Amino acid sequence: MPVMTSRTRLLPIILVSTLLVACDRKAIFVESCEPVGKMEPICLFSNPEDIEALPDGKTLLISQMGMNMEQSAPGSLVFFDTLTGKVTSAQPPADAPSGDVWGAPNCPGNPRATIAPHGTSLKQRDDKRWQLAVVNHGGRESIELFELLTDTNPPQLAWRGCVPAETGMFINDVAVLKNGGLIASNMFDKHAPSVFGLNTGALKAMFGINTGYVMEWQRSGGFRVLEGSHARFVNGVEISPDNKTVFANVYFGGEMLKLDRTSGKRLGSVPMTKGDNLAWDTKGNLLALSHTGSTTEQIDCMKQPGRTCALEYTLLRINPETLKSEILLTHSGAPMGAATVARELNGSLYLGSFTGNRIVKMPYP
Repeated sequence: MPVMTSRTRLLPIILVSTLLVACDRKAIFVESCEPVGKMEPICLFSNPEDIEALPDGKTLLISQMGMNMEQSAPGSLVFFDTLTGKVTSAQPPADAPSGDVWGAPNCPGNPRATIAPHGTSLKQRDDKRWQLAVVNHGGRESIELFELLTDTNPPQLAWRGCVPAETGMFINDVAVLKNGGLIASNMFDKHAPSVFGLNTGALKAMFGINTGYVMEWQRSGGFRVLEGSHARFVNGVEISPDNKTVFANVYFGGEMLKLDRTSGKRLGSVPMTKGDNLAWDTKGNLLALSHTGSTTEQIDCMKQPGRTCALEYTLLRINPETLKSEILLTHSGAPMGAATVARELNGSLYLGSFTGNRIVKMPYP
């Protein structure tokens, strides 16, 4: 066992102090809502962190994060009609009916207006019903389950229960399985102590310590961890169409992992700078957003939620079989930086962000 000297005791303090000094570097924010080239901002939202395309071929469901994720400030779910430009609330009005609950038996009830959504996943199950899973930080740490009712106009959601997180989990993203189960990512210990206002779990990830993992939840057995997934702040997750392979972005680990769902073993990886959400395009490729701007600028953006940040990002397209990747776009500044997700719909990409009042529409390169 190494001897702890005064110098080694001071090292974590020096690292934190250096980071805090660097945080004085100011991020740039965007106020204008004017197009830039082929990028069209749609300034109707509040922190639109994740986006799902509905099966009607025209509607997007948008997860609007609260103004403070760790403090569980409420946010909302909204529908956006891409043909009319109309935004409507997707907040469900009713509890799950008796006998039609998809979540865990210990779910405390409908979150209603306290919901603070984060990552989302919409998939059609084996029984042909459409299940929406939403990571929730509001009032409790959980994954909320909804059914998308496709026979209504406009669309509606019906709450179908929840999956409460286990102690210490801080969930980022989720992917629905065909049998109604879930794949989800844990970033770090949400209840870890803070140093100068920064969660020490996040600090550990920044400084090279594995803090997160990918997990599977089934109603019959609860949570299990995919053993090969332990990494530094696991962010966006996706599941292959056959439900056999899991993909996960490791935000501070600089890679996207490919995992065997059954064994949890690593099958490969793709280098990626601070990878955020993942989404499938219509040709079976993964679209991955990564934040290529500085961590200090990003922290400054997060300290001012609700403002449109100009932080640089890169959009990657990845072949899930070969793991070959190509850069489709690197962008910073107006009309929006800090992109977190790219969702394809009708030949266009819709980009969301963890902060600001807009999404961006652009042609799919």
